[in-house]
This record gives sequence, structure tokens and C-alpha cells, in this order.
Amino acid sequence: MPRRFTRPIRPPRLRSFAAATEGAAALEFALVALPFLALVGAIVQIAFVIWAGQNFDRTVQNAVRSLFTGQFQIANAATSSPAILLQKLNDAMCGTGANRTMTLFDCSSVKIDVSVASSFSAGAGATPMNATSRTWNSGFGTNYACAKPGAIVVVTAAVKIPVFFSLLNLAQKSFADGTHLLQSTTVFRTEPYQTTASTGC
Repeated sequence: MPRRFTRPIRPPRLRSFAAATEGAAALEFALVALPFLALVGAIVQIAFVIWAGQNFDRTVQNAVRSLFTGQFQIANAATSSPAILLQKLNDAMCGTGANRTMTLFDCSSVKIDVSVASSFSAGAGATPMNATSRTWNSGFGTNYACAKPGAIVVVTAAVKIPVFFSLLNLAQKSFADGTHLLQSTTVFRTEPYQTTASTGC
């Protein structure tokens, strides 16, 4: 007599669980949610960095125009302290009091370095960040060289901005504290502005 094989009888609850499809969509979404949200966060972060960078460049360009025309040098001829001159340049960039410039970065934290070069090819911007320690380079933001008429000037400005989505570590220029470096460098020859014994450099 041949042997008969019988299928095991599943309990009703097990059968209903195996046949259920109501949670399939939720399970599929859970599998793709993290990569999707990471991608959205990366797009938002990159867009913010680009937007803030453009805003920073424009703010720096507006501020150094007074160096280009010699107006800043003439107005501050009686001041020789680099710290005071750099603070005044920061005030020209950011504004003061009720006239503060609206920016996407902390304008009061901007560090500015002004140097003079012998030629355009010799002009090199200062390095704001130490690549090893990922902190500010010591001395950056403390140098100010008065630009005489016709001088070639190199202005380097830098500031930290926050990183909201660091999951993918997209911030290549990042500090040890997780913030991102914004840097703007401009090179120009000053106009032949008029100087006297008491004005200009």
C-alpha cells in the first residue's frame, strides 16, 4: 500500500499572516526611506552651501571696493593697528547697528586677510584652515597691508557656516567641529587715488 503524504495544517492565524499584503507598501517605504531622506538632505545642504558662497562672494566684493578706490585707505590714514583696520573693513562689509547687512552667514565672525603682491603672478591668497588640525590657521585674519595707489592687493576672507546634514560627509572643507569653510579671494590693482602726507599709505 503506497504511503500517503499529507500537508501540514497551518493554524488559522499563521495562514492569515502569510497571505496578508496590507503592510507591503509600508515595508517597501521603510527600506527606501533612509537613502531617500539622505539624498534630499544632501541636495539641501549642497544648495545652501552654493547659495551662501555666492552671498559671501558678493558681500566681500562690495566691501573691498573701498580698497580698490583708495577710499578706505584715505579714511583710515591715521590708524596703523592691523586689528582696528580689519575690524573697520569688517564693519564696511557687514554694516553696523541697524544697518547690518542681511547675510546667510555670521558676518561678525568673518576673518579677513589683506596682503600686497609684487605682481599678479606672485599674488597668493592666505590659507584660512590648517588641513591637519582642521582649525583656523594661526595668524589668519590678523594681517593688513596698506595698499598704495597702483598696488596689487590680495584679499582673502573666510567664515564658518553650519552643516545641517552631515550623513554623507559632503563638506570637503570642513572644520573639526563639523562646520564648513566658506572662502572668498579677490585680487586687484588699486586705482591711482590721490594721497597726501596725511592721507593714504
